[in-house]
Amino acid sequence: MIQAPLVLQAEEIPSSAKRVDALDDALTELFFIDNPIFKRGMPGVEDKIKEYVNSKNEEGIWIYFPWRDLAIRTLSEDLYFLLRTSRNRNIITHEEQLKYRAGKIGVAGLSVGSWVVSALVSSGGPQTLKIADFDVVEITNLNRIQAKLTDVKNPKIEVAAREVWELDPFAKLHLWDKGVSADTLRDFIIGEPRLDVFVDAMDSLDLKILSRFICQENRVPLVMGTDNGERVILDVERFDLEPNRPIFHGVVDISIDEVKKIDFKRWVELATKIVGPENLDGRMKLSLAEIGKTLPAVPQLGPTAAMAGSAVAYAIRRIITGQDMPSRRYFLEIKSQ
Repeated sequence: MIQAPLVLQAEEIPSSAKRVDALDDALTELFFIDNPIFKRGMPGVEDKIKEYVNSKNEEGIWIYFPWRDLAIRTLSEDLYFLLRTSRNRNIITHEEQLKYRAGKIGVAGLSVGSWVVSALVSSGGPQTLKIADFDVVEITNLNRIQAKLTDVKNPKIEVAAREVWELDPFAKLHLWDKGVSADTLRDFIIGEPRLDVFVDAMDSLDLKILSRFICQENRVPLVMGTDNGERVILDVERFDLEPNRPIFHGVVDISIDEVKKIDFKRWVELATKIVGPENLDGRMKLSLAEIGKTLPAVPQLGPTAAMAGSAVAYAIRRIITGQDMPSRRYFLEIKSQ
C-alpha cells in the first residue's frame, strides 16, 4: 500500500522527521497576490506584509511525507491551491480553474502517461485521479518518463503517486498497481469514481480498442497522445458528444467481438492503420524497420513524451471546462518556414 501524505498536529510528527516551516513565506507570497500594486523592496512594504499576516491569523497545517520523513508547515488546502495556481490567471480563469479541479481523470499507462499526470497536476488540474500501471522503473525508461535513477526497481505507480503528492498533497489518487486488463478496464473507466475523461497511454492494442468501445457505450471522452519520433499525434474522441462516432476516427474497422481474436498479422495491420504510415516521423519510419535487427524496441524521446503529455492535459482542460475541443487528430511539431 502506497501511503499518502498526512496532515498532522505538530506534536504528532515523528521525532525523526525533518521539519520545514514555510508558512511565513507562503503568507508573504499571498500578500503580493492579494495586493498586486506592491512589489518586494518598495518603501513601507514590510510593514504592510506584517499587518497582512497578522490580520490573516493563519496557523497553517503540517503535512508529513512518510517516504521522506519530512514535515512541512504551509497554508491550509484552499489557500495553498489559490497560491499554487495564482500564476495561471488569467490564462485559466478562476471559474475554469475550479471546474478543472473538480474533474475526474483516469490515466492508464505511465510512459507518456507520466507526463500527462505531471502536466495535469502542475496546472492545478483534477484533484481526483485514477492511475494504472503494473510495471517497475528500469534504466531504459529514464530517457522518457518522470523518474530518476533513485527510482529504479520501484513501481512506476508509486513513483508517480509520490510526484503528485509532493506537489499536491491534497490529491485524491486511486492507484491501480496491477494495471488494467480486459476484465478490469470497464471498472477503471465507469466504476467509482466515474471518469470525466479517459487517457489512453497503454501499449496493448487490444486494450486500446476495447477502451474505445467502453467509452463509446458510456459517453466518456477519450484522449491519447502518441510520441512519434520528434512529433506528437494527439487524438481526441468526444464520445460524450458523439456516442455513435466510429472508434479511431473510423480509420480501422473492427467489432468488439473481434478484439479477442486478433492474430499478429491483423495486429500489425491495425497498428499501421491507427498511426497512419503517412504520419510517421522520417527517422521513426527508418527505426521501425530496424526493430528486432539493430533496435530492441520502438525508440522514444523524453522531450517528445513531455510534449505529448502537455498536449493531452491541454485537451482535457478544454473538455472539462466546456471549451471547444472537437474530435479529430491533431499534430504537433516544430517546422521552419
